[in-house]
Amino acid sequence: MKQLLKALRARHSIVAAKIDEEQRRPQPDSIRVRALKKIRLHLKEQITLLERGDATKAAATRPRGSSFGGPILAGR
Repeated sequence: MKQLLKALRARHSIVAAKIDEEQRRPQPDSIRVRALKKIRLHLKEQITLLERGDATKAAATRPRGSSFGGPILAGR
């Protein structure tokens, strides 16, 4: 469980950095920013559930087949 929390926090940090990077661009892509923020929120929710000890609930809400390294996170 500790490794899962560590991985989720790392992903959260990566997504937050991508949001900051996109928002600093001269013309940020609002759709990309919105998608990244949704991902970040979902990660934060999972982290919160796991920290509270609701491991079964967190596992049930984890999206199946989603790829956090997909095109949204790909650099420009």
